[in-house]
Amino acid sequence: MVPLLLTLAAVAALVTIFLIAIGETSLAVGPGILMLILVLGAGFDEVTARRKLERHGESTPEFDADSRDSFPAMTDDEDVPLGATREAHDELDPHDLPLDHPSRETVDERNGRPGPRETTRRP
Repeated sequence: MVPLLLTLAAVAALVTIFLIAIGETSLAVGPGILMLILVLGAGFDEVTARRKLERHGESTPEFDADSRDSFPAMTDDEDVPLGATREAHDELDPHDLPLDHPSRETVDERNGRPGPRETTRRP
């Protein structure tokens, strides 16, 4: 989140500088204020994330599982590729396929289950 906020702040700074360079200082106030808000927001998010991470002993999963904080913060997990999450799985689970799917039995057997199970669904 911080890199995004700082990128947007840099764009606002460029717009502010451009407006000042062409002599439109009154129009530069808005982007300047936006830049300041974005930089302060990025700093606040960084401080909040660091404090929360320290409180959880540098454990990213515990950090993400904590829902008691009034200010949520996000972490970047160095071990997970960009765009992926620790919660995502790349293996098929029997619940990923409908009961009548042709591969359901194979997935059940691979996961140590005896085969397709009957489930009752509520209308």
